[in-house]
Parts: sequence; structure tokens; C-alpha cells
Amino acid sequence: MSKAAQSVRTALVFVFAVCTALFLQFRGQVPTFTILGHVFRPEPGSWILAAAPLFILILGLWAAFSFVLGKTSRLPYRDALDLDFPTYFPLLFFALAPLSLVHYLTFEDLHHRMKLFMLAVIFAVLYLKAVRVARIVRERPAPWLLWIRRFSSLPPRRQLLILFFAAVLIYNGGSLLMMSNGVSFGGDEPHYLLITHSLLKDGDFDLANNYAQRDYGRFLAPNAAIEAHVLPGTKPGGQYSFHSPGVSILLLPFYALGTLFGKSLLIFLLRFGMSLFGALFGVQMFLFARQEWQRDRLALGLWALFSFTSPVFFYSIHVYPEIIVALFAFTVFRLVRFSQKLSRAALVLCGFLLSSFIWFHALKYFFILGPLFLYAVWVLLKKHRLRSGIAFFLGPIALIFILYFYFQVSLYGSLNPTSVSWQGAMDQQQTVSFLKTLTRIPVRFQVDTLLGYFLDQRDGLLFYAPIYFFAFLGLVELIRRKRKTFWLLLFITGPYVFVSVFLTQRAGYAPPARPLVAVIWGMAVLVGYFLAFNGKKIFAYLMDLAIGLSFLFVWLLCQNPLALYQETTTGTTERGGALFYILSHLHFYLPNILPSFIKIEEWRWTPNFVWPILLLVFVAAYLLVRKHGFSLKFGHHQVLVAAGLALFFIWFVFYPRTVLLSPRKVDLSSREKLTFYSLSRVAKVREGGGFALLEDNRNYYFYFATGKPIDKLKVEFGSMQGDYDLKLRFFDAPAFEESTRREIKDKVFDSPPAYRWKGASLYQIVFHLEKRSDVRTGVNPYTLGIQPLR
Repeated sequence: MSKAAQSVRTALVFVFAVCTALFLQFRGQVPTFTILGHVFRPEPGSWILAAAPLFILILGLWAAFSFVLGKTSRLPYRDALDLDFPTYFPLLFFALAPLSLVHYLTFEDLHHRMKLFMLAVIFAVLYLKAVRVARIVRERPAPWLLWIRRFSSLPPRRQLLILFFAAVLIYNGGSLLMMSNGVSFGGDEPHYLLITHSLLKDGDFDLANNYAQRDYGRFLAPNAAIEAHVLPGTKPGGQYSFHSPGVSILLLPFYALGTLFGKSLLIFLLRFGMSLFGALFGVQMFLFARQEWQRDRLALGLWALFSFTSPVFFYSIHVYPEIIVALFAFTVFRLVRFSQKLSRAALVLCGFLLSSFIWFHALKYFFILGPLFLYAVWVLLKKHRLRSGIAFFLGPIALIFILYFYFQVSLYGSLNPTSVSWQGAMDQQQTVSFLKTLTRIPVRFQVDTLLGYFLDQRDGLLFYAPIYFFAFLGLVELIRRKRKTFWLLLFITGPYVFVSVFLTQRAGYAPPARPLVAVIWGMAVLVGYFLAFNGKKIFAYLMDLAIGLSFLFVWLLCQNPLALYQETTTGTTERGGALFYILSHLHFYLPNILPSFIKIEEWRWTPNFVWPILLLVFVAAYLLVRKHGFSLKFGHHQVLVAAGLALFFIWFVFYPRTVLLSPRKVDLSSREKLTFYSLSRVAKVREGGGFALLEDNRNYYFYFATGKPIDKLKVEFGSMQGDYDLKLRFFDAPAFEESTRREIKDKVFDSPPAYRWKGASLYQIVFHLEKRSDVRTGVNPYTLGIQPLR
């Protein structure tokens, strides 16, 4: 390196330090900003002083990383310095931070945006370093990458144990993260667990006393109340769940252990129990991939993608039967497909796993069991010639079916397979009526249901795990190479999906893609075919992007677990998916451009027509593009990183992160109307304007918009039944602190601060209410009135 070049790089490092120091100084001033005053005033002295140690730090990091890179990759130190230097250019983007003041809402919002921006810049630097290392490794294998080869050289049993325990560890890490964000169980989960509780404490399946005694409080919030999911049985006064007990029985030892400890550990142990099945499911996918394609790295990659993205990740820590049925079905499929000769133990295992489906749902899983049973029998008779040994396969099936129907007759009094379901056992007339109802379902509803399984933004598979977009490309590769395998997968997995579509069944209040979980292994196999045979580099880069988004969405959902549980059927009119509101900002709502197939009369939602066409275009492009060896150079990655950071800044940093939902026009006593957004459920609108606040010791956030700025704003507040202290602020600017003692007061504010938003003036009032007497606020609400004065 010449002295001139060295001087230029040193000067650039100083520029990097100056930009970073500017960002840190700006971030340090953020807590001092308010909606009334938020001007950034750089302090040149402290700015330069901060830049000096940062200059030394960046030089040190450059030197240290180059030294490690040179040693591990056997490069001369000077060459390593040259290669690593361009990875620090993303630090220049820190200079954009003050532009975020153009759209200022509150200092908390701005502080959050700065945190996101800092993480994005750091990620960009690390990404460029990873690209640089990957390119070097491709040319000169590094010693520290030998662990992959060492893993492949391990005995198969040790490999499987490592994968199993790694998955259990990651699943339960996610479980703890969700628990730390206040989530326990919801949807059908408490009803499955109540069966477990009754088996342990009462020794029976009768839940009448358990619902009456609110025994579900052992694993739900103390004030939780759930509607009983029960049917009458043979025992007078007995109430039996309309959920099949398979998952409840399997969780019994974990529940028993959890009862020895507190509620938190009970919840953790129940999720831990489910994670064991999820980890075994991932191991089966690893074994299948290695047997199907004979490539250890592909098998390892598919295991990671399959195990740690939606829906497998979340159903491995939720109490639902789908993941267990999927594990059993895929295990049978793999054993039958690849075993040269099935042993008697394997035959017994396959029969046991198949027949156990009935314990998880007497009807629904028959549409996987039936095709899989026929395939297994065909293979045993035609391929393995096991006519004499087939009894070891059929024997467990007969035994478990006999046991199940004995259980059903004893408790529910009927052999009808609909007995353990929400509608109960149907007689002949009810069955005929039900079948007639099915024939009257409009085809449009069935098409919507099918598209919703994949593309609905509230629970569709593809938007929560974008890697499965590439299953459709894998389908192309499968049909090209093994058309019989395609028909086999369709024969086994198709009936389950098509019957659910025909019945227009959608899941509610459960993690995304529940209708597909039991057969998700079929989609994963298609993804594997894409990874194994794709020779088009541009699609490989798109797959890398999809992988990153799929893992990112898992992380975001663990951090915001309530976004996992959304209604999709009758009763909801909100199209937007909560995850995609998180990814939106005040001026742009991502849900507005995503499909939504919720069951409402207004079905003409433009994205519902656009996205299926885009999916077809995606597949067509894959068919038309020829194989190529195009590869992005490091300079291309630099340009992409710069473009990505610019887009990230505009989307996540430039605009406020607040998202306003559910606009509601409120008629005021002055006959004026205000449009309020995102109103709290405990702030009830009163006739003639104003709100009844039903809870105390909390903040209330009121967003409202007007076409013209408000000259004067009158705020009325008080209660005639109790004493309260309160604080009010506009956005983040304190307005007043006041006390009311069984009285109603009012104050008038001149020209309250506003934010210009979509051609209107947006206002925010934050109202903190603190109770100072023994009044019950929920019975005698606190009054708040908001009245513009013209």
C-alpha cells in the first residue's frame, strides 16, 4: 500500500469516526427533545473529542479483524487490511440521523428509530465482512470451517443427538422469550391442558368440575375465564371435551412434574414437552434429506430452515396436535420410502404411529392416515413382498382402533366418529343435512380458503415463512426429475388440504398456517428439491433473502408474541396482520398491499388478485430463466448494502414508527366531529362526546385528527365519586398536573402542538390517571372530554 493510499484510508477512517460521533451525539440529545422543541445542536468540541477515541477504536477493529482474517485464511496481513477496509463504509450512513427530525412525533419514538438505525448499520458492516470471508473461504478453505466436515464424519447417532438437543435448546429459548413478553396459553391450548389436569388430579376425563372450579387458572392468568369446550357423555352430569385427548395424554408427565413448582415453570415444562416432538420432527427431516439427495450439507441446511422457521418453530412450543401428527406421518413415510426391508419392530412402529392419529382427531387426520396406510400396504405387498409379516403392521392398528372406540363408547356413548367434535355425534338426518350444507358452499369461498392458507396476511404460510415461496420452484424440479414422487406426495398430503379447503376451514387464535402444519413436511421436501437442483444464481440470492426474512420474522414474533394469535373467520373485520403493522410506519401501512381472505362479504380486495398473479409470474420466471453462473462481486454487495440501508432509513427511521388503526368519528357536543384512532378498549365513548375511563393507575393515549389546526382545545376531566391525581401531555410535552376531588374541571389550551399527517393535523393527548380514594373506577368511570373551540 502506497503512503498516499494509506493517508487516504486513514482520512476515511477519521470520516467514519466523525459520522459515528455525530450519530452518538444526536442520539444523546434525543431525550431532551419534545414536540415543542427538537432542534439538533451539534457541539463541535465534544463532537471532535468523541471522534478521537472512535477513530482509534475503528482503526483497532480494522487491524484486529484483518489479523484474524489473515491468520485463519492464510493471507498476508497487508492483503487482509485491503480486503477488510471497504466493510466499514456503511458507517457513513450515520450522518443521515438528524434528517429523522423532519418527522418528529415523540422522543421515545425517535429513540426507538435511532436504535433500529444503529442495529441496521452494524448489521451492514457485519454482512459485508461475512461476504468478504465467504469469498475468501471459497478460494482458500479456512481451518475454522472444518467443523462442518467434522460433523459429517461423526457417527450417525451422534449427529442426530446433536441436532436433537440443539433444536430443543433453541425452541425453549424461544419459549422463554415469549414467556418474558407475557404469553402463556391461548386458543384451544387451555382446553387440551385441562384434560391433562383432570387425568392427573381426578383420574378421569370428566371436565365438569374442572371448568366449574376454574382449574385452568393453574396455567392461565388468575382472572382468566374461558368458555367450556365440552359435550355431555354417558355419565349423568358428566362433561367431556370435544377435543381428542392425544396431546393431553402425551403431556401428562410434564404436567405432573410442573405441578411440583410454580406456574412459570409449569408453563415452561409443558412447552418443553412439545419441543421434544418438534426436535424429533426436525431430525426426521435431516434423515430424509440425507437419504433423498445424499448430501450432508444440504440435509443440515434443510434441517435448520425447516426447524427454526414458521410454522414448525412455533408449533413445537404450542400445545396443538398438528406437530405430533406431522412427526408420526413423516416418520412412517420416510421409513416406508427408504427401508430396503422393514424389520418387525419397524412394522410395529409404523402401525402404531399411523393408528395413533385417531387419538388426536377421529375425523380430520383420517385424510392423511388413509392415503399413507394405502401407500404403506402397497409398498409392503408389492415392493418388499411381506405378505407374511404384514400382520406386524396391521396388528397395532387393529388394537389401537379397538382401544380408541372402547374409550369413545364408554365416555361419549357412540361409535360415530363425529362424537368427539364440537357438533357431537350426528344421527342420519343431521348427517344428511350437514352434507347438503356442504354442497351449497360457494366455490369462491373454497378458492379463498385455499389461497388464504398460503397468502393471507393474518395466518398464511408464505408471508410468515417466505422460504416456502420456493417450494413452488422445487415443485418444478420435482416434476422434471421424479414425477412419480410428485404424484405420491400429492396423493398423501393432498386429501387433507383439499378436504379442509372444501369445508372452508380456517384456524382462529393460533400461530400461522395451522391448517398446513400436519403436512408441512411435504412443502419442506419441495424446498429441498429447489435447494438440491437450482442452478440459477439469481434465484439462489432470492432464496438467501427469503431465509433472512423467515428467521427475522420468527425473532419478531417471539418479541411480539400476541401477533401470532389472530382471528381469520367469522367475527373479524380487520384485514391487517399484526406482524405487518409492526413493519409499517405512520405514513405507510404494509397490510394495505398484502392479501386478506378473511370471511367478510366485501371480498374484492385488490391484493387478493395481484399476489396470486405475482406467484405465477415468479414460477414462470424460474421456468424461463436459463441456468447461469452469474455471481455477485463484492462491489455489487456494497451497492446492495448501500441501497438496502437507504431503503431501511426511509422506511424505518425517517418516519415515526407509530401505526394508527381503527379510525372512529366521534360526535362532540358542539356538533363538530373528531376522528380518533387506536382507542383503548377501556376508554368508552359517551353520547354527546367525551370518554368514560374504566381503569386507573395507567396511561391513556388519544390520537385524533382534524382537517384544520385547532386554535383552542378545551379538556374536561373529573369524577363526582372519587379522588384522583392526573397528568396530561401533548405528545411528549407536559401540559399540566392536577388533582380532582369529586369534581369536574376543565382547562383550555392555545394552539396545542400538532403533527402534519395525510393532509390533516394529528394530535396526541397522553392522560395518566392515578386513583387516590377507594372508588371503583370500573363502576364509576372517570370522565374525560376533548373539545376544540373555534
